[in-house]
Amino acid sequence: MDYIFGYGSLICADSRSRTGVTGPALPIEIQGIARRWSVHSPEWHATAVGAHLAPESLCNGVYFQVDPDNLIRFDQREMGYQRINIEWSAVTALTDVPLPTQGTLWAYVGDNHGEPTLERPITQSYLDVILNGCFDYGPEFAAKFTQLTQQWQHLVNDRHQPLYPRPLQSSDRIHHIDQFVQKHLPTLWKQRTTLRHH
Repeated sequence: MDYIFGYGSLICADSRSRTGVTGPALPIEIQGIARRWSVHSPEWHATAVGAHLAPESLCNGVYFQVDPDNLIRFDQREMGYQRINIEWSAVTALTDVPLPTQGTLWAYVGDNHGEPTLERPITQSYLDVILNGCFDYGPEFAAKFTQLTQQWQHLVNDRHQPLYPRPLQSSDRIHHIDQFVQKHLPTLWKQRTTLRHH
């Protein structure tokens, strides 16, 4: 059995469903992974979140089961990342559901040398997807996502013309997302710019 650790857009059920069929996603924390905005995406001019091995760090996210065919689909989605095995001993469940006793947990780790820039910003359309997923697990889970993620800089509002290839299909939580960013990432919110047409 194969499981995937989702720590960015894969936290979001809507986003996962556009790639493949998975089992239910349950919230967890992993010791030994650091998350930061550090992956310069090859398919869109922006910076994505990446996970990096770091013994002292914590990272929250979700895990879900996939069959071999769907694992291939997620491998294709996460091109540019390396899929590595995470030991279950490093995982803490954030629900009462016990962790699997068998099966392999995979995480897609990214290049840790990049950072958001004016030319490769954090896009609001991508952040919307992540926070929409986090909200499914409660406000504390979402707040922990912001606390356990580094390099919050250069946010661009591209909702009117999404750069991210899998933007949210519903705008129901947009107001909630904006209020959350204002509260938890006030400096980033004040620096947010609007995407100019290229």
